[in-house]
Amino acid sequence: MPNTFDADVLIIACSHRGGGNSDAAAERIARGVAEARASARVLALRDYSVLPCLACRSCAADKLSRCVLAQRDQTEELFAVLMRAPVVVFASPIYFYGVPSLCKTWVDRSQRFWEARRKGDPWVMALKERPAYACFVAGQPAGQKLFDGARLTLKYFLVNFGLTLAEPLGLRGLDGRGDLAASAEASERALELGRQAGRTALLVAGDA
Repeated sequence: MPNTFDADVLIIACSHRGGGNSDAAAERIARGVAEARASARVLALRDYSVLPCLACRSCAADKLSRCVLAQRDQTEELFAVLMRAPVVVFASPIYFYGVPSLCKTWVDRSQRFWEARRKGDPWVMALKERPAYACFVAGQPAGQKLFDGARLTLKYFLVNFGLTLAEPLGLRGLDGRGDLAASAEASERALELGRQAGRTALLVAGDA
C-alpha cells in the first residue's frame, strides 16, 4: 500500500502518565525500528481529546456510519492516522488485566467502523490488510492470563481497520518508574520488537 504517513511504523503510547515504563518501551521500540533502517513516529494518546461513546447507535443508522461526536474531539484524527499507518505498534501498561481507560475509550469510539464493516461500506472494506504489534508492560510479576484482556481488546479493535495483531510481547514485574530501563532483558526484548516491526514495514513498502 502507498505510504501516506510520515513514518513506516506508528507507535501508539497508551499510558496516561508520561515517562513511565510503557513510554520507555515505546522509545526502545522506536530505536529498534531505526536499527532496522525504517522510520518511526511515537504518538501518545494522552495528548489527544477522546470523548466516551454515547451508545446512541447513530452510526448504525447513518448512511456513512458517522459518529455524532466527530466534531467535538480528536478521535477521528487518531483514526485517520491509524488507517494510514503501514505498520502499527501499541505500547501499553496493563491496568486490571486490560488497557488504560483512555485507550479503551478510544477503542469504544470505533463502533462506527464495526458498523461500517457490518454494512459492507466500501470506504472501510477497501482498507488494505496490514500488520500490528503490541508491547504490554505489567507491574504484576505473575498471572497466567495477565495480558489476555488487553490482547483481545486490541485484536478485535484493530480488525476493523484491516490490521492483524501479532502475538503481543508481555513484560512483567516492571512496576516502579525506571524499572524497564534498568532491565537489560526487557530493554532488549522491546528493541527486538522494534526491529521486527521495522523489517516488516520495509517488506510492506516493497509490496506497495
